[in-house]
Amino acid sequence: MAIVTGLSLLLLIYVGTGEAKRTFTQFQIEKLAALGRSLQSNMEHFLRPGLPLKQFVGFRTSAVSLLTSDNTLASVAAFDASGQIVFEAGREPAELLLGMEPIAQDKTLPFSAWQNDTTLQVILPLRNRFENVGSLTLSMPLAVVEERVAESFKPVLLASAVAAVGFGIFVAMQASQLAGRRRRWMQVVYGLIFTSISAIVIVTLVSLYSDGARAKTKGLADSLGQRIDNVLELNLNILEVQGLEKVFADFKELNSDIRSAGLVIDGKVAIHTNSASIGRPWRSNSNDYEYLLDVGTSAGRSVQVAVSVPGDIVVRQTIRSVKNFAALFLASAFMAGVFLQFAGSVQMAKRPRDALDAVPDATEDQRALLLVKPVFFVAVLSEHLTYAFLPQFIQAAALNAGLSEAAASLGFTSYFIAFASSLIPAGFFAQRRHGARPLMYLGLVFSAAGLSILALYPTFEAVILARILSGLGQGMLFIGVQSYILATAARSERTQGNAIIVFGFQGGMISGMAIGSLLVTQLGPQGVFLIGSSVAFVMMLYTLVVVPPVKMNAATAAKARSILTDIADVVRSFEFLRTIMLIGIPAKAVLTGVIIFALPLLMQAAEYRQEDIGQVLMIYAVAVVISSAYISRTVDRSGQTNSVLVIGALLSGLGMVVIGLTANTDHGLLTSSSMVSTLMLVLGAATVGAAHGFINAPVVTHVVNSKLSRQIGEASTSAAYRFLERIGHVAGPLVVGQLFAFYGQSPTIILQIGIGVAVLGLLFAIRPTPYNDLASEREES
Repeated sequence: MAIVTGLSLLLLIYVGTGEAKRTFTQFQIEKLAALGRSLQSNMEHFLRPGLPLKQFVGFRTSAVSLLTSDNTLASVAAFDASGQIVFEAGREPAELLLGMEPIAQDKTLPFSAWQNDTTLQVILPLRNRFENVGSLTLSMPLAVVEERVAESFKPVLLASAVAAVGFGIFVAMQASQLAGRRRRWMQVVYGLIFTSISAIVIVTLVSLYSDGARAKTKGLADSLGQRIDNVLELNLNILEVQGLEKVFADFKELNSDIRSAGLVIDGKVAIHTNSASIGRPWRSNSNDYEYLLDVGTSAGRSVQVAVSVPGDIVVRQTIRSVKNFAALFLASAFMAGVFLQFAGSVQMAKRPRDALDAVPDATEDQRALLLVKPVFFVAVLSEHLTYAFLPQFIQAAALNAGLSEAAASLGFTSYFIAFASSLIPAGFFAQRRHGARPLMYLGLVFSAAGLSILALYPTFEAVILARILSGLGQGMLFIGVQSYILATAARSERTQGNAIIVFGFQGGMISGMAIGSLLVTQLGPQGVFLIGSSVAFVMMLYTLVVVPPVKMNAATAAKARSILTDIADVVRSFEFLRTIMLIGIPAKAVLTGVIIFALPLLMQAAEYRQEDIGQVLMIYAVAVVISSAYISRTVDRSGQTNSVLVIGALLSGLGMVVIGLTANTDHGLLTSSSMVSTLMLVLGAATVGAAHGFINAPVVTHVVNSKLSRQIGEASTSAAYRFLERIGHVAGPLVVGQLFAFYGQSPTIILQIGIGVAVLGLLFAIRPTPYNDLASEREES
């Protein structure tokens, strides 16, 4: 339990340090850009008539002034258009990093940022009237950022270690008191620990962001102060200089993050971007980050430059971190729920073969189910670690291979074809008394191999092979776990066994997408692929060592041997075909084609961050879980499925229409710049998720309760349905990929698909004949 808690907290800290480094680095970049703008302006004023860069006078004086004002600066330099150094100043040799590793940022900014292993550099272009003639660079050591972040997080790391060990000791000492219903106190204490450490991380981030905002404000003040200092050097009365008001107004326009900028003489505001403040005594605003810079004297009076930045610049960054931590908390809660239950059940058994005997107050079947529960959960988690960025990754591989963007859909289509193709052979394998365990660890080996190939060989052909292997692995694992449950659980405990599948898939999907979308920004796609592969491999070892073998019973195994016969029977049923064609297949096609495939591509094109993409997908999954839990109980009480399925189809269509309405009316593209668009995107994804909660379980109940089911058996009907609904899994990405290829990647296509799904739902609501099942008609005749 200490290990599980420690790993969860370590993941939290890792994500927190990543957030801190990224945001603190961005503050440093903006600071460097602010420091360099004054010198850039002076140099471009000299270059504008067409004079050569090497004839500029005063570079060293200005550069030394910058280096003096900020001791984190390592060098200031100017390079010509060919990249040759013209001027340089600083304690380290200057090097142009253009072409090294860029740092993602707003492309509209008038500068670029680059880094190598040791240096962070901001490059400002130098232009004359017609073209770029060179660049101005300001560089600082990356160690400034890394050391500051590491020093801030040392207390957090220590607190997490103490909390994890303390939790382990608490549970060990209270083991006898935490049995049965009291075991929930483990989750309560775990939740309090995670929330407390999250609060400490957030406080640490606020402190770091505040330091960054202050540094940025000081850089802006220094930049503006240099311009005023140039005027004071002429020994003029600064109040008699014409055009200073425009200098301050232009400075605010150039730096959009500034709330205000002003000139303060002897404590009174002489010039200010807010005219209402002119003539009043200078007063500090505690809600802003302000810097008051002494720039000298004029006519015997002290002159200061004041710059303020809104305090909500830190609030915005903190809210983003809180949003990420909330997603991570939900993911860790699912993960911890599985492993804390497992750890509490086996009570730290010393040897794997003792695990079953170590579970108190439980039957052997219940103990075996607890041991297999982490297998499916972690396998699904390892696969879904990649889903926030996998469509973009496959699309890039297709483009690199000279194929169209539509070829990216093959990566998903091949996965689901392989998944469906593995079900029947895997069922035969399990049924012929080979056992379920081999299917589980072979499936995990295939999944690990597929993810490893994605990390090591990112060519399009290798990507397709990897997705086929992953599909085969997940299909084998699904049948293996299902067969293990059927062979292990008593008939009265089948619902508990089936809950392992439901919880494992939904919980693993939510946890995987939340964690993967946060890790990819720091590790890159290859790093996340390797982590997923390693997790699958470790779980394979767990299956080999911990999960006990069971003897398969042909009577209780899945009826894989007869599924082809079952399919032949069910396709002659009008009611079955009506259900699967109008409800089942469209729902699965929406999941794979719209939610998993199209939505990440659209959000990436709109420049949403990777964690935002993952969290929108997670919102969909959470909505499915919540909706399904409520609707399943309602259907069980009422027995009515037809109206529930119609509502699900209509809601699904409505959710996609809402997503489609986020398109920019001029260009037909999704945009991340509008808060309204983002809220509509979240609402649309949540609505589709809730709609699928109306469909996923009730549709199986609908076909199982049909007259056909009473003829050929519930197991045969449900097995045939589950197999045939894979058509939707396969068709979804293929259809959407072709639509994107013909009409472009636009949310409008999602809107049109939504309308089509709603129309199918309305068609399902129409019951054309009282005898809606052909098998029933034959029986009556």
